[in-house]
Amino acid sequence: MSMPNFADGRAVEWRKILLFCLLAFALFWIPFFGTVLSGGGASASGGSGRFWPTLFGIIGPCSPLIAAVLMRVLIAREGFRDAHLGVRGVAARWWVLAVLFPFFWNGVQDAAQVGLGYMDVDWSQLWHGLYRLPINLLGGVLIFIGEEFGWRSYLVEKLRPLGRWNVLVVSGFVWAAWHLPMLLVPNATYGQQLNPVGAVYAFSIFMMMGFIFGWLYLRSGSVWPCVLMHSYNNLIGLELFREAVTVRLEPTLLQKSMVAFFPIAIVWVVLYAKRQFKDAR
Repeated sequence: MSMPNFADGRAVEWRKILLFCLLAFALFWIPFFGTVLSGGGASASGGSGRFWPTLFGIIGPCSPLIAAVLMRVLIAREGFRDAHLGVRGVAARWWVLAVLFPFFWNGVQDAAQVGLGYMDVDWSQLWHGLYRLPINLLGGVLIFIGEEFGWRSYLVEKLRPLGRWNVLVVSGFVWAAWHLPMLLVPNATYGQQLNPVGAVYAFSIFMMMGFIFGWLYLRSGSVWPCVLMHSYNNLIGLELFREAVTVRLEPTLLQKSMVAFFPIAIVWVVLYAKRQFKDAR
């Protein structure tokens, strides 16, 4: 079940890709919906009420990693030669961009939320959370290797014969689709009210971010700058300045997505204009 790539004659192993995606989605979606249907969560009592939330907390974020390891070790027995786990030879600019891009789009989002009245900032408290920087960074590396080892180091790698643009389209769509339950089911992460329009905006944001993460992986030749970017975006960007922030009005999923869309779109457009998503290398 392989389709020739007309660029270089290599074949994309769609059967392996499909099996990997099925494993990654199942390991994430099943415990997620188990948690929702059982009414589990932070308020759930002990016993069976905690089974699904606990299972989701353990394997949910690591589902792409588990799926990739199963493929590489047990199912396809491919090994790790093409996993790009090294850091030697990775140019400094990729590490810098891994930090600067999330700093830009999180900074613009925060400034917009302040301007729109969603939150206030006590500037005197702004630097009180700096002690968490190394802690959050280490924690993020341990958590988000679970996603990056799967989506970038496996999926992007297996799609590579399609050419850079097609790789980023397919992998970005798959990564965004993996998040769909959290966008369509009301939850504490993305809002308590179902908002289909907000979910569409959020899906497009994940698509663009998938492009950027995949681009960084392909250009740097290593999965670790992607792990750093993901960690910085999800943990440091959200937690570093929490002492200085007071939420006045919790935005809806649509409002959050509209605020987040434009700074990420700016990064995407700049990379696109510079032909960073094309195959010329």
